[in-house]
Amino acid sequence: MSRSNESQDEEIVQRLQDSMKALDDVCEPADIPSLATLESRVREQRRITRRANLVEIICFWFVALMIITLGTLLFVSSPAVYLGIQVLGTVIAVIVAALWLVRHRKETMNHE
Repeated sequence: MSRSNESQDEEIVQRLQDSMKALDDVCEPADIPSLATLESRVREQRRITRRANLVEIICFWFVALMIITLGTLLFVSSPAVYLGIQVLGTVIAVIVAALWLVRHRKETMNHE
């Protein structure tokens, strides 16, 4: 390498450093929160998540108990209606599954 290339490289490096210093002066320094602040944020987020999960679990159990109670009352008061609903649901599920399989096979045959 010649002297002129080295001096050009040094000049470029110097200009880059000056530009970086000017950029640092223009930009505000990053505000890094303390460890205690971060820990309190994590604790607060966990508390919120735990409370939300508790509400969801309570709602789930409430709805489940209502469904079980209504099913039991329906079965006790009218077993024929209860069994009819069960059979109807099963038949509908089988029909939907059969239609899906037929459609899936047609799509597979069309692609080949």
